[in-house]
Order: sequence, then C-alpha cells, then structure tokens
Amino acid sequence: MAASITLAVSLYGISFGALAVAAYFSVWQAVALSVLMFTGGSQFAFIGVAAVYGSPAAAFTSATLLGVRNTLYAAQIKAMLSPRG
Repeated sequence: MAASITLAVSLYGISFGALAVAAYFSVWQAVALSVLMFTGGSQFAFIGVAAVYGSPAAAFTSATLLGVRNTLYAAQIKAMLSPRG
C-alpha cells in the first residue's frame, strides 16, 4: 500500500516540477510553493496562471480560493464523519 501511495505522490511531484520549470520558476520557488501552500490543487492553479504570464495577484487569488474551497470540503467531511478523539 505504501508503494502505491509513494508512486502516486511521486508522479504528482514530477508533474508539478515539470510545470514549474515550464513556467520559469527556480527550484527554490517550486519548493517554497510546496512548503507554503495548503493543497496540491492550489499549487497547480498558481503555476498554471503563472505559466500563461498571468498577474501574480491572479495566481495568488486562484490558489487561495481553491485552498478555501478545499478547507470547506474538509470541514463538511469532518462533520459528516464525526470522528472521535
């Protein structure tokens, strides 16, 4: 099971790295996005907007809204599952 998760996460990481290179991000900028952003979807949104030379504000806004949406989903799932502990 761990091998399948490792494979899936590695493929997403390689894809993100390729997109970051295509958008002319340095290695450190790509690493910073991975460390600072809450969801992978937000990282891909930010890189996607930056790759087509969108404004930094548009990239930040799209990534933030996607992160907020995922946070709301998580809160709803938590309420629905009502975990203990």
